[in-house]
Amino acid sequence: MPKRKTKAPIQYSGFVLTFEPERTQWLAERLHSGTELTESFSALDWSFERRELVLLVLNAAPISISAIALMERMHGSGGSGKLKMRMSKMVVFDEPVTDSEFLVTDLHSVVCTPETLKRTEPTTWDALIVELCRARPKSAEAVAQLISSRETERRILGQSNRVERLNEQRDGLGLTLDIAQLDRASVMKAMKVDNIEKANSILDLLDALPIQERSLLEHDARVFNLLLGPQASHSAVFSDGSDRSVRVHVVDKTDLETVLGIDLIIYSTCYENFLLLQYKRMAKGGEGWAYQVSPSSNLHSQLGSMAAFRAATKTISASPCSPTIWSYRLNDEPFYFKFCEQFRPDARDDSLVPGITLSEPHLREFLTVPEAIGVKGGLSVGYHNCPRYLNNTEFIQLARVGWIGAGQQSVALLKKVLEANKKGGRAAMLAVIDTPKGKSASGRARKK
Repeated sequence: MPKRKTKAPIQYSGFVLTFEPERTQWLAERLHSGTELTESFSALDWSFERRELVLLVLNAAPISISAIALMERMHGSGGSGKLKMRMSKMVVFDEPVTDSEFLVTDLHSVVCTPETLKRTEPTTWDALIVELCRARPKSAEAVAQLISSRETERRILGQSNRVERLNEQRDGLGLTLDIAQLDRASVMKAMKVDNIEKANSILDLLDALPIQERSLLEHDARVFNLLLGPQASHSAVFSDGSDRSVRVHVVDKTDLETVLGIDLIIYSTCYENFLLLQYKRMAKGGEGWAYQVSPSSNLHSQLGSMAAFRAATKTISASPCSPTIWSYRLNDEPFYFKFCEQFRPDARDDSLVPGITLSEPHLREFLTVPEAIGVKGGLSVGYHNCPRYLNNTEFIQLARVGWIGAGQQSVALLKKVLEANKKGGRAAMLAVIDTPKGKSASGRARKK
Protein backbone atom coordinates (compact mmCIF):
# COMPACT_ATOMS: atom_id res chain seq x y z
CA MET A 1 0.00 0.00 0.00
CA PRO A 2 1.54 3.32 -1.04
CA LYS A 3 2.41 5.75 1.70
CA ARG A 4 0.26 8.84 1.95
CA LYS A 5 2.19 11.96 1.10
CA THR A 6 2.39 14.53 3.88
CA LYS A 7 2.78 18.22 3.28
CA ALA A 8 6.11 19.61 4.34
CA PRO A 9 5.88 22.48 6.83
CA ILE A 10 5.95 25.87 5.18
CA GLN A 11 9.38 27.40 5.64
CA TYR A 12 9.29 30.97 6.91
CA SER A 13 11.27 33.86 5.46
CA GLY A 14 11.25 37.57 6.25
CA PHE A 15 12.34 40.82 4.69
CA VAL A 16 15.60 42.75 4.32
CA LEU A 17 14.60 46.42 4.31
CA THR A 18 16.31 49.68 3.55
CA PHE A 19 14.84 53.16 3.26
CA GLU A 20 15.35 56.51 1.59
CA PRO A 21 18.31 58.50 3.03
CA GLU A 22 16.32 60.87 5.26
CA ARG A 23 14.16 58.08 6.63
CA THR A 24 17.23 55.88 7.18
CA GLN A 25 18.88 58.58 9.24
CA TRP A 26 15.71 59.11 11.29
CA LEU A 27 15.45 55.39 12.05
CA ALA A 28 19.16 55.07 12.84
CA GLU A 29 18.92 57.90 15.39
CA ARG A 30 16.09 56.10 17.21
CA LEU A 31 17.42 52.58 16.92
CA HIS A 32 18.97 52.54 20.40
CA SER A 33 16.10 54.37 22.12
CA GLY A 34 14.25 51.14 23.00
CA THR A 35 10.99 52.52 21.61
CA GLU A 36 8.84 50.95 18.93
CA LEU A 37 9.18 52.29 15.38
CA THR A 38 6.56 52.52 12.66
CA GLU A 39 6.78 52.35 8.88
CA SER A 40 4.30 52.64 5.98
CA PHE A 41 4.38 50.37 2.95
CA SER A 42 2.93 51.23 -0.44
CA ALA A 43 3.69 47.75 -1.80
CA LEU A 44 1.41 45.02 -0.43
CA ASP A 45 2.65 41.49 0.02
CA TRP A 46 -0.59 39.53 -0.25
CA SER A 47 0.85 36.65 1.79
CA PHE A 48 1.82 39.02 4.58
CA GLU A 49 1.58 37.27 7.95
CA ARG A 50 0.29 38.68 11.22
CA ARG A 51 3.84 38.95 12.54
CA GLU A 52 6.95 39.22 10.42
CA LEU A 53 10.70 39.46 10.92
CA VAL A 54 12.67 42.21 9.25
CA LEU A 55 16.40 42.86 8.92
CA LEU A 56 17.10 46.61 8.88
CA VAL A 57 19.72 47.98 6.52
CA LEU A 58 20.54 51.47 7.78
CA ASN A 59 24.02 51.89 6.28
CA ALA A 60 24.72 52.25 2.58
CA ALA A 61 28.49 52.53 2.57
CA PRO A 62 29.26 49.77 3.16
CA ILE A 63 25.80 48.18 3.02
CA SER A 64 25.17 46.45 6.35
CA ILE A 65 22.49 45.10 8.68
CA SER A 66 22.00 47.14 11.86
CA ALA A 67 19.20 45.21 13.58
CA ILE A 68 16.54 42.53 13.37
CA ALA A 69 13.00 43.35 14.54
CA LEU A 70 9.54 41.90 14.91
CA MET A 71 7.06 43.68 12.64
CA GLU A 72 3.28 43.72 13.14
CA ARG A 73 0.34 45.32 11.38
CA MET A 74 -1.23 48.46 12.76
CA HIS A 75 -4.87 49.42 12.30
CA GLY A 76 -5.67 52.27 9.92
CA SER A 77 -3.55 54.03 7.35
CA GLY A 78 -3.62 57.62 8.59
CA GLY A 79 -5.50 58.55 5.41
CA SER A 80 -2.55 57.59 3.21
CA GLY A 81 -3.94 54.27 2.00
CA LYS A 82 -0.63 52.62 2.90
CA LEU A 83 -0.08 49.57 5.09
CA LYS A 84 1.20 50.68 8.49
CA MET A 85 3.55 48.44 10.46
CA ARG A 86 5.03 48.58 13.94
CA MET A 87 8.58 47.32 14.57
CA SER A 88 9.39 46.15 18.10
CA LYS A 89 11.56 43.77 20.18
CA MET A 90 14.62 44.90 18.25
CA VAL A 91 17.95 43.14 18.51
CA VAL A 92 20.44 45.89 17.64
CA PHE A 93 23.97 44.87 16.68
CA ASP A 94 26.68 46.95 18.37
CA GLU A 95 28.57 46.87 15.12
CA PRO A 96 26.43 46.58 11.95
CA VAL A 97 27.10 43.38 10.01
CA THR A 98 28.60 44.46 6.69
CA ASP A 99 28.13 42.81 3.30
CA SER A 100 31.73 41.59 3.33
CA GLU A 101 31.05 39.47 6.45
CA PHE A 102 28.43 37.37 4.62
CA LEU A 103 30.27 34.47 3.06
CA VAL A 104 27.32 32.88 1.26
CA THR A 105 24.68 35.56 0.70
CA ASP A 106 24.97 38.61 -1.52
CA LEU A 107 23.29 41.25 0.65
CA HIS A 108 22.71 43.60 -2.30
CA SER A 109 20.51 41.03 -4.03
CA VAL A 110 17.97 40.67 -1.22
CA VAL A 111 17.46 44.25 -0.08
CA CYS A 112 14.06 45.86 -0.76
CA THR A 113 12.27 49.07 0.21
CA PRO A 114 8.75 49.85 1.50
CA GLU A 115 7.90 50.66 -2.13
CA THR A 116 9.43 47.49 -3.61
CA LEU A 117 8.55 45.08 -0.81
CA LYS A 118 9.81 41.58 -1.60
CA ARG A 119 10.07 38.54 0.64
CA THR A 120 13.47 36.86 0.83
CA GLU A 121 13.67 33.27 -0.45
CA PRO A 122 13.46 30.82 2.49
CA THR A 123 16.85 29.18 1.94
CA THR A 124 18.48 32.59 1.56
CA TRP A 125 16.76 33.86 4.69
CA ASP A 126 17.98 30.89 6.72
CA ALA A 127 21.51 31.47 5.46
CA LEU A 128 21.29 35.15 6.45
CA ILE A 129 20.24 34.27 10.01
CA VAL A 130 23.00 31.67 10.34
CA GLU A 131 25.62 34.10 9.10
CA LEU A 132 24.34 36.93 11.32
CA CYS A 133 24.65 34.73 14.40
CA ARG A 134 28.10 33.57 13.32
CA ALA A 135 29.26 37.14 12.76
CA ARG A 136 27.74 38.44 16.05
CA PRO A 137 27.74 35.45 18.44
CA LYS A 138 26.94 37.65 21.47
CA SER A 139 23.58 38.45 19.89
CA ALA A 140 22.80 34.88 18.75
CA GLU A 141 20.62 33.99 21.75
CA ALA A 142 18.62 37.22 21.49
CA VAL A 143 18.08 36.61 17.77
CA ALA A 144 16.87 33.06 18.49
CA GLN A 145 14.42 34.35 21.11
CA LEU A 146 13.09 36.95 18.69
CA ILE A 147 12.57 34.32 16.00
CA SER A 148 10.74 32.13 18.54
CA SER A 149 8.54 35.04 19.67
CA ARG A 150 7.19 35.44 16.13
CA GLU A 151 5.49 32.06 16.44
CA THR A 152 4.40 32.42 20.08
CA GLU A 153 0.61 32.64 20.31
CA ARG A 154 -0.68 35.26 22.74
CA ARG A 155 -4.27 35.39 21.57
CA ILE A 156 -7.00 33.41 23.33
CA LEU A 157 -8.25 30.97 20.70
CA GLY A 158 -11.13 28.52 20.71
CA GLN A 159 -14.93 28.31 20.76
CA SER A 160 -15.73 27.29 24.34
CA ASN A 161 -17.68 29.43 26.79
CA ARG A 162 -14.51 29.75 28.88
CA VAL A 163 -12.57 31.14 25.91
CA GLU A 164 -15.36 33.56 24.99
CA ARG A 165 -15.61 34.79 28.57
CA LEU A 166 -11.84 35.24 28.87
CA ASN A 167 -11.81 37.21 25.62
CA GLU A 168 -14.54 39.48 26.96
CA GLN A 169 -12.54 40.06 30.14
CA ARG A 170 -9.40 40.62 28.08
CA ASP A 171 -11.21 43.29 26.07
CA GLY A 172 -12.60 44.87 29.24
CA LEU A 173 -9.12 45.04 30.73
CA GLY A 174 -7.77 46.57 27.52
CA LEU A 175 -10.52 49.21 27.41
CA THR A 176 -9.82 50.14 31.02
CA LEU A 177 -6.07 50.43 30.49
CA ASP A 178 -6.67 52.67 27.48
CA ILE A 179 -9.06 54.88 29.45
CA ALA A 180 -6.35 55.28 32.10
CA GLN A 181 -3.73 55.97 29.40
CA LEU A 182 -1.60 53.00 30.48
CA ASP A 183 0.34 50.69 28.16
CA ARG A 184 -2.24 48.18 26.95
CA ALA A 185 0.15 46.52 24.47
CA SER A 186 2.69 45.42 27.09
CA VAL A 187 -0.04 43.84 29.24
CA MET A 188 -1.78 42.06 26.36
CA LYS A 189 1.49 40.68 24.98
CA ALA A 190 2.47 39.23 28.36
CA MET A 191 -0.47 36.84 28.58
CA LYS A 192 0.28 33.18 29.25
CA VAL A 193 -2.33 31.59 27.01
CA ASP A 194 -1.11 28.07 27.82
CA ASN A 195 -2.96 28.42 31.14
CA ILE A 196 -6.41 28.91 29.57
CA GLU A 197 -7.89 25.60 30.75
CA LYS A 198 -7.04 26.39 34.37
CA ALA A 199 -7.85 30.12 34.29
CA ASN A 200 -10.84 31.36 36.28
CA SER A 201 -10.35 34.93 35.07
CA ILE A 202 -8.15 36.95 32.75
CA LEU A 203 -5.91 37.81 35.70
CA ASP A 204 -4.85 34.15 35.92
CA LEU A 205 -3.12 34.58 32.55
CA LEU A 206 -1.05 37.55 33.73
CA ASP A 207 1.06 36.09 36.50
CA ALA A 208 4.27 37.11 34.73
CA LEU A 209 3.39 40.81 35.08
CA PRO A 210 4.86 42.99 37.83
CA ILE A 211 1.52 43.10 39.69
CA GLN A 212 2.01 45.11 42.85
CA GLU A 213 -1.16 44.13 44.72
CA ARG A 214 -3.50 41.15 44.71
CA SER A 215 -5.69 42.02 47.67
CA LEU A 216 -8.91 44.00 47.46
CA LEU A 217 -7.90 47.49 48.51
CA GLU A 218 -9.92 49.00 51.33
CA HIS A 219 -11.30 52.00 49.47
CA ASP A 220 -12.31 49.77 46.52
CA ALA A 221 -14.08 47.45 48.94
CA ARG A 222 -16.07 50.36 50.35
CA VAL A 223 -17.27 51.34 46.87
CA PHE A 224 -18.16 47.87 45.63
CA ASN A 225 -19.54 46.49 48.89
CA LEU A 226 -22.28 49.08 48.58
CA LEU A 227 -23.23 47.45 45.28
CA LEU A 228 -22.48 43.79 45.77
CA GLY A 229 -21.97 43.12 49.45
CA PRO A 230 -18.87 41.16 50.57
CA GLN A 231 -17.55 39.11 47.64
CA ALA A 232 -14.57 36.82 47.12
CA SER A 233 -12.38 38.26 44.39
CA HIS A 234 -9.11 38.03 42.49
CA SER A 235 -7.38 41.41 42.24
CA ALA A 236 -4.45 43.11 40.54
CA VAL A 237 -2.99 46.60 40.14
CA PHE A 238 -1.55 47.96 36.89
CA SER A 239 0.55 51.12 36.97
CA ASP A 240 3.32 52.84 35.04
CA GLY A 241 4.92 54.10 38.23
CA SER A 242 3.35 57.54 37.90
CA ASP A 243 0.10 58.91 39.28
CA ARG A 244 -2.04 56.68 37.04
CA SER A 245 -3.20 53.19 37.93
CA VAL A 246 -5.93 50.64 37.28
CA ARG A 247 -7.09 48.27 39.99
CA VAL A 248 -8.97 45.28 38.61
CA HIS A 249 -11.12 42.89 40.62
CA VAL A 250 -12.85 39.79 39.29
CA VAL A 251 -15.52 38.57 41.70
CA ASP A 252 -16.51 34.91 41.94
CA LYS A 253 -20.23 35.66 41.96
CA THR A 254 -22.20 38.84 41.56
CA ASP A 255 -25.87 39.70 41.68
CA LEU A 256 -25.17 42.52 39.26
CA GLU A 257 -24.74 40.32 36.18
CA THR A 258 -27.88 38.38 37.03
CA VAL A 259 -30.11 41.39 37.52
CA LEU A 260 -28.80 43.84 34.95
CA GLY A 261 -26.65 41.72 32.64
CA ILE A 262 -23.39 43.56 33.41
CA ASP A 263 -19.97 42.10 32.61
CA LEU A 264 -17.73 45.09 33.39
CA ILE A 265 -18.03 47.93 35.91
CA ILE A 266 -15.64 50.85 35.51
CA TYR A 267 -15.34 53.44 38.28
CA SER A 268 -13.23 56.58 37.86
CA THR A 269 -11.97 58.16 41.07
CA CYS A 270 -11.28 61.41 39.22
CA TYR A 271 -14.80 61.88 37.87
CA GLU A 272 -16.56 59.71 40.50
CA ASN A 273 -18.61 58.04 37.80
CA PHE A 274 -19.71 54.53 36.90
CA LEU A 275 -19.85 52.84 33.49
CA LEU A 276 -21.51 49.42 33.25
CA LEU A 277 -20.83 47.41 30.11
CA GLN A 278 -22.61 44.31 28.80
CA TYR A 279 -20.99 42.19 26.06
CA LYS A 280 -23.03 40.65 23.24
CA ARG A 281 -21.48 38.44 20.55
CA MET A 282 -22.21 39.14 16.92
CA ALA A 283 -22.08 36.46 14.23
CA LYS A 284 -20.99 36.88 10.61
CA GLY A 285 -23.67 36.11 8.04
CA GLY A 286 -24.85 37.30 4.66
CA GLU A 287 -25.12 40.89 5.90
CA GLY A 288 -21.79 40.86 7.70
CA TRP A 289 -21.30 41.07 11.47
CA ALA A 290 -24.64 41.32 13.31
CA TYR A 291 -26.38 40.35 16.55
CA GLN A 292 -29.74 38.65 16.05
CA VAL A 293 -32.33 39.41 18.73
CA SER A 294 -33.89 35.94 18.83
CA PRO A 295 -36.84 34.83 21.00
CA SER A 296 -34.33 33.05 23.26
CA SER A 297 -32.22 36.19 23.65
CA ASN A 298 -32.10 37.72 27.13
CA LEU A 299 -31.64 41.20 25.69
CA HIS A 300 -35.23 42.27 26.29
CA SER A 301 -35.22 41.03 29.89
CA GLN A 302 -31.98 42.95 30.52
CA LEU A 303 -33.49 46.09 29.04
CA GLY A 304 -36.48 45.50 31.29
CA SER A 305 -34.21 45.32 34.34
CA MET A 306 -32.60 48.57 33.31
CA ALA A 307 -36.06 50.12 32.95
CA ALA A 308 -36.71 49.02 36.55
CA PHE A 309 -33.56 50.91 37.52
CA ARG A 310 -34.96 54.02 35.87
CA ALA A 311 -38.26 53.58 37.70
CA ALA A 312 -36.37 53.27 40.98
CA THR A 313 -34.55 56.55 40.32
CA LYS A 314 -37.92 58.33 40.18
CA THR A 315 -39.12 56.98 43.52
CA ILE A 316 -35.94 57.38 45.54
CA SER A 317 -34.72 60.86 46.36
CA ALA A 318 -30.96 60.91 46.14
CA SER A 319 -29.04 63.42 48.23
CA PRO A 320 -28.09 66.37 46.03
CA CYS A 321 -24.41 66.65 45.25
CA SER A 322 -22.61 69.96 45.04
CA PRO A 323 -21.23 70.53 41.51
CA THR A 324 -17.51 70.34 40.90
CA ILE A 325 -15.40 70.89 37.80
CA TRP A 326 -15.50 67.08 37.37
CA SER A 327 -19.21 66.41 37.74
CA TYR A 328 -20.72 67.61 34.44
CA ARG A 329 -21.70 64.92 31.92
CA LEU A 330 -22.75 65.01 28.30
CA ASN A 331 -24.69 61.87 29.16
CA ASP A 332 -25.14 60.44 32.66
CA GLU A 333 -26.36 57.07 31.34
CA PRO A 334 -24.47 54.25 33.13
CA PHE A 335 -25.45 51.28 30.92
CA TYR A 336 -23.73 50.39 27.64
CA PHE A 337 -23.85 47.38 25.33
CA LYS A 338 -20.88 46.28 23.25
CA PHE A 339 -21.82 44.06 20.30
CA CYS A 340 -18.54 42.30 19.47
CA GLU A 341 -17.13 40.70 16.36
CA GLN A 342 -15.77 37.21 16.88
CA PHE A 343 -12.16 36.14 16.42
CA ARG A 344 -10.15 37.70 13.57
CA PRO A 345 -7.29 35.54 12.24
CA ASP A 346 -5.13 38.61 11.59
CA ALA A 347 -5.86 40.32 14.92
CA ARG A 348 -2.84 41.74 16.72
CA ASP A 349 -1.77 40.40 20.11
CA ASP A 350 -2.67 43.69 21.78
CA SER A 351 -5.81 44.60 19.84
CA LEU A 352 -9.24 45.26 21.32
CA VAL A 353 -12.27 43.42 19.97
CA PRO A 354 -13.93 45.51 17.22
CA GLY A 355 -17.62 46.13 17.63
CA ILE A 356 -20.62 48.39 18.07
CA THR A 357 -21.08 50.13 21.43
CA LEU A 358 -24.49 51.67 22.22
CA SER A 359 -25.90 53.24 25.35
CA GLU A 360 -29.02 51.56 26.70
CA PRO A 361 -31.38 54.40 25.62
CA HIS A 362 -29.83 54.42 22.14
CA LEU A 363 -30.22 50.65 21.80
CA ARG A 364 -33.80 50.77 23.07
CA GLU A 365 -34.67 53.45 20.50
CA PHE A 366 -32.80 51.70 17.68
CA LEU A 367 -34.80 48.49 18.17
CA THR A 368 -37.99 50.46 17.41
CA VAL A 369 -36.92 51.87 14.01
CA PRO A 370 -37.69 50.07 10.69
CA GLU A 371 -33.99 49.56 9.93
CA ALA A 372 -33.68 47.21 12.92
CA ILE A 373 -36.02 44.68 11.27
CA GLY A 374 -34.09 42.07 9.26
CA VAL A 375 -35.10 40.42 6.00
CA LYS A 376 -36.54 37.45 7.93
CA GLY A 377 -38.55 39.65 10.22
CA GLY A 378 -36.39 39.50 13.36
CA LEU A 379 -34.52 42.36 14.99
CA SER A 380 -30.77 42.69 14.52
CA VAL A 381 -27.92 45.05 15.36
CA GLY A 382 -25.01 45.18 12.91
CA TYR A 383 -22.85 47.29 10.65
CA HIS A 384 -25.37 46.86 7.82
CA ASN A 385 -28.18 48.68 9.62
CA CYS A 386 -26.65 50.63 12.54
CA PRO A 387 -24.38 53.39 11.15
CA ARG A 388 -24.38 55.44 14.36
CA TYR A 389 -22.49 53.86 17.25
CA LEU A 390 -19.40 54.34 19.37
CA ASN A 391 -16.31 52.46 18.22
CA ASN A 392 -13.58 51.56 20.72
CA THR A 393 -11.69 54.82 20.24
CA GLU A 394 -14.77 57.01 20.68
CA PHE A 395 -15.97 55.16 23.79
CA ILE A 396 -12.49 55.34 25.35
CA GLN A 397 -12.11 59.06 24.62
CA LEU A 398 -15.49 59.91 26.16
CA ALA A 399 -14.85 57.75 29.23
CA ARG A 400 -11.30 59.03 29.68
CA VAL A 401 -12.41 62.61 30.30
CA GLY A 402 -15.61 61.78 32.21
CA TRP A 403 -18.14 62.91 29.60
CA ILE A 404 -20.22 59.76 30.13
CA GLY A 405 -21.26 57.68 33.13
CA ALA A 406 -23.45 57.91 36.23
CA GLY A 407 -22.33 59.80 39.32
CA GLN A 408 -21.78 58.39 42.80
CA GLN A 409 -25.34 59.27 43.80
CA SER A 410 -26.41 56.28 41.66
CA VAL A 411 -24.81 53.77 44.06
CA ALA A 412 -27.80 53.70 46.41
CA LEU A 413 -30.17 53.35 43.46
CA LEU A 414 -28.21 50.49 41.93
CA LYS A 415 -28.28 48.74 45.29
CA LYS A 416 -32.09 48.85 45.32
CA VAL A 417 -32.19 47.06 41.97
CA LEU A 418 -29.74 44.42 43.12
CA GLU A 419 -31.86 43.60 46.14
CA ALA A 420 -34.46 42.15 43.74
CA ASN A 421 -32.32 39.07 43.17
CA LYS A 422 -29.78 37.46 45.47
CA LYS A 423 -28.70 34.67 43.15
CA GLY A 424 -25.14 34.63 41.83
CA GLY A 425 -24.22 35.07 38.19
CA ARG A 426 -21.14 34.57 36.08
CA ALA A 427 -18.00 36.42 37.12
CA ALA A 428 -18.01 40.16 36.53
CA MET A 429 -14.95 42.39 36.35
CA LEU A 430 -14.68 45.58 38.38
CA ALA A 431 -12.09 48.20 37.42
CA VAL A 432 -11.11 51.29 39.42
CA ILE A 433 -9.24 53.95 37.44
CA ASP A 434 -7.06 56.39 39.38
CA THR A 435 -6.01 59.45 37.39
CA PRO A 436 -4.82 62.87 38.64
CA LYS A 437 -7.24 65.77 39.05
CA GLY A 438 -5.37 68.50 37.21
CA LYS A 439 -7.05 71.87 37.67
CA SER A 440 -5.83 73.40 34.42
CA ALA A 441 -5.93 72.44 30.75
CA SER A 442 -2.20 71.66 30.62
CA GLY A 443 -2.77 67.93 31.19
CA ARG A 444 -4.82 67.60 28.00
CA ALA A 445 -1.62 67.55 25.95
CA ARG A 446 -0.23 64.62 27.93
CA LYS A 447 0.86 61.73 25.75
CA LYS A 448 0.46 58.07 26.54
